[in-house]
Amino acid sequence: LLLMRHAPGDCDHADLDQIRQNANRAAALVAQLLAFSRKQTLKPERIDLEETLSDLTHLLDRLLGERVGLELLHARGGLAIRADRRQLEQVIVNLAVNARDAMPDGGVVEIEARRIRLDSPMTRDRAVVPAGEHAVIRVRDSGIGIPPDRLGMIFEPFYTTKRPGEGTGLGLSTAYGIVKQSGGFIFVTSELGVGSCFELWFPVCTEEAVATVPHTQPRRAMKLHGAILLVEDEAPVRAFAARALRMCGHV
Repeated sequence: LLLMRHAPGDCDHADLDQIRQNANRAAALVAQLLAFSRKQTLKPERIDLEETLSDLTHLLDRLLGERVGLELLHARGGLAIRADRRQLEQVIVNLAVNARDAMPDGGVVEIEARRIRLDSPMTRDRAVVPAGEHAVIRVRDSGIGIPPDRLGMIFEPFYTTKRPGEGTGLGLSTAYGIVKQSGGFIFVTSELGVGSCFELWFPVCTEEAVATVPHTQPRRAMKLHGAILLVEDEAPVRAFAARALRMCGHV
Protein backbone atom coordinates (compact mmCIF):
# COMPACT_ATOMS: atom_id res chain seq x y z
CA LEU A 1 0.00 0.00 0.00
CA LEU A 2 2.87 2.38 0.71
CA LEU A 3 4.44 1.63 -2.66
CA MET A 4 1.18 2.61 -4.34
CA ARG A 5 1.49 6.07 -2.74
CA HIS A 6 5.16 6.62 -3.64
CA ALA A 7 6.45 7.15 -7.15
CA PRO A 8 9.74 5.51 -8.22
CA GLY A 9 11.46 8.89 -7.94
CA ASP A 10 10.54 9.42 -4.27
CA CYS A 11 13.33 9.16 -1.73
CA ASP A 12 11.50 6.41 0.21
CA HIS A 13 10.64 4.25 -2.80
CA ALA A 14 13.92 2.26 -2.79
CA ASP A 15 13.55 1.40 0.91
CA LEU A 16 9.93 0.35 0.46
CA ASP A 17 10.85 -1.82 -2.50
CA GLN A 18 13.58 -3.47 -0.41
CA ILE A 19 11.01 -4.24 2.30
CA ARG A 20 8.77 -5.84 -0.35
CA GLN A 21 11.65 -7.96 -1.69
CA ASN A 22 12.63 -9.12 1.80
CA ALA A 23 9.03 -10.04 2.57
CA ASN A 24 8.87 -12.09 -0.63
CA ARG A 25 12.10 -13.87 0.30
CA ALA A 26 10.67 -14.68 3.72
CA ALA A 27 7.49 -16.02 2.11
CA ALA A 28 9.56 -18.21 -0.23
CA LEU A 29 11.56 -19.52 2.72
CA VAL A 30 8.38 -20.43 4.61
CA ALA A 31 7.03 -22.16 1.50
CA GLN A 32 10.21 -24.26 1.27
CA LEU A 33 9.99 -25.21 4.95
CA LEU A 34 6.33 -26.18 4.49
CA ALA A 35 7.35 -28.33 1.52
CA PHE A 36 9.95 -30.13 3.64
CA SER A 37 7.44 -30.70 6.46
CA ARG A 38 4.87 -31.87 3.89
CA LYS A 39 2.26 -29.34 5.03
CA GLN A 40 1.85 -27.31 1.86
CA THR A 41 -1.23 -27.47 -0.34
CA LEU A 42 -0.66 -29.47 -3.52
CA LYS A 43 -2.86 -29.62 -6.60
CA PRO A 44 -2.27 -33.13 -7.98
CA GLU A 45 -3.15 -33.87 -11.58
CA ARG A 46 -2.29 -36.40 -14.24
CA ILE A 47 1.14 -35.51 -15.63
CA ASP A 48 2.63 -36.95 -18.80
CA LEU A 49 6.35 -37.12 -18.05
CA GLU A 50 7.49 -36.93 -21.66
CA GLU A 51 5.47 -33.77 -22.18
CA THR A 52 6.58 -32.23 -18.88
CA LEU A 53 10.28 -32.89 -19.44
CA SER A 54 10.08 -31.62 -23.00
CA ASP A 55 8.45 -28.41 -21.79
CA LEU A 56 11.30 -27.93 -19.29
CA THR A 57 14.02 -28.34 -21.92
CA HIS A 58 14.26 -24.66 -22.86
CA LEU A 59 14.36 -23.51 -19.23
CA LEU A 60 16.95 -26.12 -18.25
CA ASP A 61 19.16 -25.27 -21.23
CA ARG A 62 19.30 -21.67 -20.04
CA LEU A 63 19.95 -22.61 -16.42
CA LEU A 64 22.70 -25.11 -17.21
CA GLY A 65 24.67 -22.66 -19.31
CA GLU A 66 27.07 -23.21 -22.18
CA ARG A 67 29.51 -25.56 -20.42
CA VAL A 68 26.93 -28.11 -19.33
CA GLY A 69 24.83 -30.08 -21.80
CA LEU A 70 21.42 -31.67 -21.29
CA GLU A 71 20.34 -35.12 -22.40
CA LEU A 72 16.73 -36.27 -22.05
CA LEU A 73 15.74 -39.93 -22.26
CA HIS A 74 12.00 -40.66 -22.44
CA ALA A 75 10.17 -43.88 -21.78
CA ARG A 76 8.37 -45.27 -24.81
CA GLY A 77 4.65 -45.88 -24.81
CA GLY A 78 3.79 -42.96 -22.56
CA LEU A 79 4.38 -42.63 -18.84
CA ALA A 80 2.21 -40.62 -16.45
CA ILE A 81 2.11 -39.91 -12.73
CA ARG A 82 -0.23 -38.00 -10.44
CA ALA A 83 1.42 -35.00 -8.82
CA ASP A 84 1.44 -31.21 -8.62
CA ARG A 85 2.96 -30.13 -11.94
CA ARG A 86 4.53 -26.90 -10.67
CA GLN A 87 6.08 -28.60 -7.66
CA LEU A 88 7.41 -31.50 -9.74
CA GLU A 89 9.02 -29.05 -12.14
CA GLN A 90 10.62 -27.29 -9.16
CA VAL A 91 12.10 -30.58 -7.97
CA ILE A 92 13.57 -31.40 -11.39
CA VAL A 93 14.98 -27.89 -11.79
CA ASN A 94 16.59 -28.05 -8.32
CA LEU A 95 18.22 -31.39 -9.10
CA ALA A 96 19.44 -30.19 -12.50
CA VAL A 97 20.95 -27.01 -11.04
CA ASN A 98 22.70 -29.04 -8.32
CA ALA A 99 24.06 -31.34 -11.01
CA ARG A 100 25.37 -28.32 -12.92
CA ASP A 101 27.09 -26.96 -9.82
CA ALA A 102 28.72 -30.34 -9.22
CA MET A 103 30.47 -30.10 -12.61
CA PRO A 104 32.53 -26.88 -12.49
CA ASP A 105 34.57 -28.01 -15.50
CA GLY A 106 31.49 -28.81 -17.57
CA GLY A 107 29.77 -32.04 -18.49
CA VAL A 108 26.32 -33.43 -19.26
CA VAL A 109 23.22 -33.62 -17.08
CA GLU A 110 21.21 -36.68 -17.99
CA ILE A 111 17.50 -36.80 -17.14
CA GLU A 112 15.78 -40.11 -17.76
CA ALA A 113 12.18 -41.23 -17.26
CA ARG A 114 11.41 -44.91 -17.43
CA ARG A 115 8.88 -47.47 -16.24
CA ILE A 116 9.95 -50.08 -13.68
CA ARG A 117 7.79 -52.93 -12.43
CA LEU A 118 8.44 -54.38 -8.99
CA ASP A 119 7.09 -57.88 -8.49
CA SER A 120 7.74 -57.57 -4.75
CA PRO A 121 8.36 -54.66 -2.36
CA MET A 122 11.83 -53.11 -2.57
CA THR A 123 13.68 -52.00 0.57
CA ARG A 124 16.15 -49.20 0.01
CA ASP A 125 17.63 -46.62 2.36
CA ARG A 126 15.22 -47.59 5.17
CA ALA A 127 12.24 -47.04 2.83
CA VAL A 128 9.96 -49.72 1.40
CA VAL A 129 8.76 -49.16 -2.16
CA PRO A 130 5.59 -51.21 -2.75
CA ALA A 131 5.25 -53.69 -5.57
CA GLY A 132 3.67 -52.55 -8.81
CA GLU A 133 4.29 -50.21 -11.73
CA HIS A 134 6.48 -47.22 -10.99
CA ALA A 135 7.65 -44.20 -12.95
CA VAL A 136 11.29 -43.45 -12.17
CA ILE A 137 12.95 -40.13 -13.00
CA ARG A 138 16.75 -40.19 -12.83
CA VAL A 139 18.95 -37.09 -12.79
CA ARG A 140 22.62 -37.99 -13.31
CA ASP A 141 25.80 -35.96 -13.44
CA SER A 142 29.48 -36.75 -13.83
CA GLY A 143 30.61 -34.27 -11.22
CA ILE A 144 32.67 -34.26 -8.07
CA GLY A 145 30.30 -36.51 -6.12
CA ILE A 146 29.20 -36.38 -2.48
CA PRO A 147 31.42 -37.70 0.34
CA PRO A 148 29.98 -40.86 1.93
CA ASP A 149 29.89 -39.29 5.39
CA ARG A 150 27.68 -36.46 4.09
CA LEU A 151 25.36 -38.53 1.94
CA GLY A 152 22.93 -39.23 4.77
CA MET A 153 22.50 -35.54 5.62
CA ILE A 154 21.85 -33.93 2.24
CA PHE A 155 18.05 -33.92 2.67
CA GLU A 156 18.21 -32.11 6.02
CA PRO A 157 17.04 -28.45 6.00
CA PHE A 158 19.84 -25.86 5.78
CA TYR A 159 22.50 -28.51 5.19
CA THR A 160 24.55 -27.91 2.06
CA THR A 161 27.80 -29.17 0.61
CA LYS A 162 28.28 -25.89 -1.26
CA ARG A 163 30.51 -23.05 -0.13
CA PRO A 164 29.05 -20.17 1.92
CA GLY A 165 26.87 -17.91 -0.19
CA GLU A 166 26.31 -20.50 -2.93
CA GLY A 167 23.25 -22.28 -1.53
CA THR A 168 20.55 -22.07 1.14
CA GLY A 169 20.54 -25.76 1.99
CA LEU A 170 16.81 -25.97 1.26
CA GLY A 171 16.79 -27.23 -2.34
CA LEU A 172 17.08 -30.95 -1.57
CA SER A 173 14.99 -30.78 1.59
CA THR A 174 12.24 -29.08 -0.40
CA ALA A 175 12.50 -31.75 -3.11
CA TYR A 176 12.30 -34.45 -0.43
CA GLY A 177 9.13 -32.98 1.06
CA ILE A 178 7.41 -32.52 -2.30
CA VAL A 179 8.20 -36.07 -3.43
CA LYS A 180 7.09 -37.63 -0.13
CA GLN A 181 3.88 -35.58 -0.01
CA SER A 182 3.14 -36.75 -3.55
CA GLY A 183 3.35 -40.39 -2.46
CA GLY A 184 6.78 -40.97 -3.99
CA PHE A 185 10.32 -41.77 -2.92
CA ILE A 186 13.66 -40.06 -3.53
CA PHE A 187 17.01 -41.85 -3.45
CA VAL A 188 20.58 -40.86 -4.20
CA THR A 189 23.76 -42.71 -5.07
CA SER A 190 27.10 -40.94 -5.38
CA GLU A 191 30.78 -41.68 -5.80
CA LEU A 192 33.58 -39.18 -5.37
CA GLY A 193 35.08 -38.17 -8.69
CA VAL A 194 32.47 -40.14 -10.63
CA GLY A 195 29.18 -38.30 -10.06
CA SER A 196 25.76 -38.55 -8.47
CA CYS A 197 22.40 -39.96 -9.45
CA PHE A 198 19.08 -38.90 -7.89
CA GLU A 199 16.05 -41.12 -8.44
CA LEU A 200 12.41 -40.10 -8.02
CA TRP A 201 9.97 -43.02 -7.73
CA PHE A 202 6.23 -42.43 -8.25
CA PRO A 203 3.31 -44.83 -8.74
CA VAL A 204 2.26 -44.95 -12.38
CA CYS A 205 -1.00 -43.09 -12.98
CA THR A 206 -3.53 -45.32 -14.72
CA GLU A 207 -6.06 -42.54 -15.33
CA GLU A 208 -6.79 -41.73 -18.94
CA ALA A 209 -5.96 -38.27 -20.20
CA VAL A 210 -8.99 -36.00 -20.32
CA ALA A 211 -9.46 -34.46 -23.75
CA THR A 212 -10.28 -30.77 -23.74
CA VAL A 213 -13.22 -29.80 -25.94
CA PRO A 214 -12.76 -26.41 -27.63
CA HIS A 215 -15.55 -23.88 -27.26
CA THR A 216 -17.50 -23.56 -30.50
CA GLN A 217 -19.13 -20.29 -29.50
CA PRO A 218 -17.32 -17.22 -28.23
CA ARG A 219 -17.95 -16.36 -24.63
CA ARG A 220 -19.87 -13.20 -24.00
CA ALA A 221 -18.41 -10.67 -21.65
CA MET A 222 -20.21 -10.60 -18.32
CA LYS A 223 -20.59 -7.55 -16.13
CA LEU A 224 -20.60 -8.44 -12.47
CA HIS A 225 -22.43 -6.31 -9.93
CA GLY A 226 -22.56 -6.93 -6.22
CA ALA A 227 -20.65 -6.77 -2.97
CA ILE A 228 -17.45 -8.47 -1.82
CA LEU A 229 -17.69 -10.50 1.37
CA LEU A 230 -14.27 -10.51 3.07
CA VAL A 231 -13.81 -13.24 5.68
CA GLU A 232 -10.60 -13.30 7.74
CA ASP A 233 -10.17 -14.24 11.40
CA GLU A 234 -6.96 -12.19 11.85
CA ALA A 235 -7.99 -8.59 12.47
CA PRO A 236 -4.78 -6.96 11.09
CA VAL A 237 -4.95 -9.04 7.92
CA ARG A 238 -8.66 -8.28 7.56
CA ALA A 239 -8.07 -4.54 7.92
CA PHE A 240 -5.20 -4.62 5.41
CA ALA A 241 -7.23 -6.59 2.85
CA ALA A 242 -10.19 -4.25 3.26
CA ARG A 243 -7.97 -1.20 2.66
CA ALA A 244 -6.44 -2.83 -0.41
CA LEU A 245 -9.89 -3.54 -1.87
CA ARG A 246 -11.05 0.02 -1.24
CA MET A 247 -7.95 1.40 -2.93
CA CYS A 248 -8.85 -0.72 -5.96
CA GLY A 249 -12.25 0.98 -6.17
CA HIS A 250 -14.40 -1.47 -4.21
CA VAL A 251 -16.69 -0.26 -1.44
